[in-house]
Amino acid sequence: MCIKYSINDWMTYLFRRTAHFNVVLKVFWTMMVGIISVGEGHSQDPLFSQYYAMPMQINPGFSGISYAPRIELIYRNQWPVLDPSAPAYVTYAVAYDQFFKSLNSGIGFQLLADDAGGGLIKTIKGAFTYGYQAQIKRDHFLRGGIELGFVQTRYGWDKFVFGDQLHPEFGFLSPGGTPIASQEIRPDKVQTSYLDIGTGLLYISPTFNIGISAKHINSPSNDILKINASAYNGIPIRWVIHGSGRWPVDRSRKVILNPSVLLARQSSFFQANLGGQLEFSNFFGGLWYRIAKDQSDALITVLGFRKQAWKFSYSFDYTTSALGIGSGGSHELSIGIFLERIRKQKVDISDCFEAFR
Repeated sequence: MCIKYSINDWMTYLFRRTAHFNVVLKVFWTMMVGIISVGEGHSQDPLFSQYYAMPMQINPGFSGISYAPRIELIYRNQWPVLDPSAPAYVTYAVAYDQFFKSLNSGIGFQLLADDAGGGLIKTIKGAFTYGYQAQIKRDHFLRGGIELGFVQTRYGWDKFVFGDQLHPEFGFLSPGGTPIASQEIRPDKVQTSYLDIGTGLLYISPTFNIGISAKHINSPSNDILKINASAYNGIPIRWVIHGSGRWPVDRSRKVILNPSVLLARQSSFFQANLGGQLEFSNFFGGLWYRIAKDQSDALITVLGFRKQAWKFSYSFDYTTSALGIGSGGSHELSIGIFLERIRKQKVDISDCFEAFR
């Protein structure tokens, strides 16, 4: 598959002609998520704004970080206003993990579903994560983790729009008013499955932690065309460096500051999340700034509440890029269930990972 005009050319044309709103939407999604073009485009993994609510998704070393069993659920809806009938990007995930003290190990399971472009690309991933914890000295630990995942991706071929289907003046229609058919040949299959392997390393102290992870280290192929294998080396590795701290703001230690940073790179894509949150009583709130590919992307606000075994959190991404807030921003809702608290057993969780629980 090839798109015969550059993204900049088409976006310039389309946004000058705002009357072609449906053209703007469909071509935008095609260009943004048309990742099955071989040798030129690659997919980027979904990264939640509340990445700390789904920590194993960024580093398998987080497996069992709560020591007691824990369940996490998260839902993300990105740019919902662009086309309410077909949400742009929707991602769901659920995870379970716990720590086994006798093995010095944490084990976790994740299930993630991602729908990009209202059915253009649908991905389901199930993953097993394992993390081993080694004590360096008192209250200082080093964790190594590995992730083994199985991924299935399905492409909505009939929903894609190619360059030869667009007329410079009439959009999807020819001058005679009939839809323009593409000359692109439908592939023999429109879905692919593959094994996905990742790894990570995590250093823990009483007041801060820092980690690094790599996903897709086996460079799996999600290519369905198989026409340019020499130029396609599989999904590029996603590197993530992250860190966070936990420090009391006042002497009573009732207000806690949790600064954090996340840096991610995958092929030519780069993302940085900088910010933190304040904890006070059962409530917490945070503010982050996200940069994508060296440009301002979003201002992220978070509000949450903890009550015994339950943790609820909502975040909103205020889009600061050229796309603007007219896209509807992005919404995330996460729920955490700390099972040890349900059984009312005393668990020491007073460390730098409270934001990740």
